[in-house]
Amino acid sequence: MTVEDAVSAQFTIDIPAFAKPTFERFRRTRHSAQYFDPDAAPITEADASWALQKAGDALGGVRSVLESAPPGRFDESRQAPTAESGG
Repeated sequence: MTVEDAVSAQFTIDIPAFAKPTFERFRRTRHSAQYFDPDAAPITEADASWALQKAGDALGGVRSVLESAPPGRFDESRQAPTAESGG
């Protein structure tokens, strides 16, 4: 399973911008830009606008998820005791 699959499976409901079709469109467009293919459709201003909108949607979704359910892994008050702390 790729990171894309894991993120999509876990967060698509809360962050629709992480849906598999969105990842796929980003991947195909990036690939088209990075590796010249004379048969590929040109990347348009509409494609760029779509990508910027989805990136903004993703950022807003991540902020919302982090505000409503911050990851406890990085909460220092919940860290496992260390040798220095007597644990």
